[in-house]
Amino acid sequence: MEIVKEWVKNIFIIIVTITFVEILLPHGSIRKYLKFIFSLIIMAIILSPLAILVE
Repeated sequence: MEIVKEWVKNIFIIIVTITFVEILLPHGSIRKYLKFIFSLIIMAIILSPLAILVE
């Protein structure tokens, strides 16, 4: 149960941090690339428990 709490906490912290960084980003062509990278980071964190199960 502690693992699930830590996992949800990590997801929440990362999403809040990324949202804050996106607010600070200037509007431009690099913004869409950074949003893509942020999406990959969020997806990796959400899928991280699967990596533990596969091992």
